[in-house]
Amino acid sequence: MLIRDFRQGRGFLARLDHGADIIGQITDLAKEKEIETGFFSVIGALSRAELGYYDQVSQKYGSIQIFDPMELVCCSGNISLRNKQLFVHAHAVLSDRKGMVRGGHLNAGIVFAAELYMQELLGLPPERVLDQVTGLNLWSEE
Repeated sequence: MLIRDFRQGRGFLARLDHGADIIGQITDLAKEKEIETGFFSVIGALSRAELGYYDQVSQKYGSIQIFDPMELVCCSGNISLRNKQLFVHAHAVLSDRKGMVRGGHLNAGIVFAAELYMQELLGLPPERVLDQVTGLNLWSEE
């Protein structure tokens, strides 16, 4: 188990732009505020989205394209580094007009309306590196 101690830094509330890519907006805010480590939560609605799922046997990602408007019931994630660059990792639960849900890794989404809370964490930023066992880019133990 990897454990690191962080101090709580600044917190931000933001309304994301209609028609913008949700991951791009989260990344832009983190870059603008120079946040290398943090976590976030988003609620709202997306016009369309792409969710990912990881096949643990083949160690490859698949994707689910959603072209209908969806409620963004829950979206949470973290901010760290990968290849020395800012990396946003998000998962989401989306609900359609009948209340049926889909969830997974949030690859992309077009914002209809969304509100973000981002919390900065202060300390040595974790770096994602390829884990040979899972095939995923996980936080390094070094």
